[in-house]
Amino acid sequence: MSHLLFEIQDHIATLTLNNPEQRNAYSPEMAVKLTQYLRQCDRDPDVRVVIITGAGDSFCVGLDLNDVRERGEGKKEQPTETEDHPTQRVLRTYPFQISKPVICAINGSAGGFGAAYPLTCDIRLAADEAKIAFSFVKWGLIPEMGATWTLPRLIGIEKTSDLLLTGRKVSGAEAASMGLVLRSVPRAQLMDEARRLAKDIAEGSSPTAVSIVKRMTWGRMMDEGELYRAIYEDDDVIGWAFSGPDAAEGNAAFFEKRPANWAAVDPDNLPDFGKRNANPFGKG
Repeated sequence: MSHLLFEIQDHIATLTLNNPEQRNAYSPEMAVKLTQYLRQCDRDPDVRVVIITGAGDSFCVGLDLNDVRERGEGKKEQPTETEDHPTQRVLRTYPFQISKPVICAINGSAGGFGAAYPLTCDIRLAADEAKIAFSFVKWGLIPEMGATWTLPRLIGIEKTSDLLLTGRKVSGAEAASMGLVLRSVPRAQLMDEARRLAKDIAEGSSPTAVSIVKRMTWGRMMDEGELYRAIYEDDDVIGWAFSGPDAAEGNAAFFEKRPANWAAVDPDNLPDFGKRNANPFGKG
């Protein structure tokens, strides 16, 4: 069974994360297929809008916990050159990169990667019942997908600090009130609302004009590579965090159902944030 479903109807492509038994935990197959289908949508003239959502009651609860546990216990594998590795930078394409607008319909629980990935989409909708949590710090990890770059621009520094430093859950309704998502609706109405919005764009707007407006909207980030660099830096820092003691302790505490016993901060053993790499993706 594919972990990512793909269909096109009425100029609208729908990508559905499809591993409901694991609450759509982010898998290597999803990583590869998301890039593959986003690039396909970008090239296909029949596609005018893309919707990304999840199967079942969850959107995406983040990385597979067993994989996180292994890495937190000191697994230090380097990214390989194979297509099925989820961290291979040169293979990944993000929603903000393609010329078609991408609507993320957060249908349920969205944690970690599942909370950060929608930030790279053009528009976010959420079910009222959805629970969204940037829970990285609870695992001894660092936010990814450029969340520390995009969130302050969406909701401001104070609300960003609240979400990222506590890792607390917010409902879809609260997410809408703080500007994290455009609006929330009851879960049963979410896909109808997403398709209504997508149809309005697909049928009522010039595809060429939409593509240009999207490029202008994201333009500074694409031309100067700021968001690319943020994502690239996140990958490096997450790799550092995975090999540290807090990742192992965060996972152990979760599986043993106990409070975490965090290590004290060592100011001499923190990543160097001052040297960002050049944009590895190129422009546009």
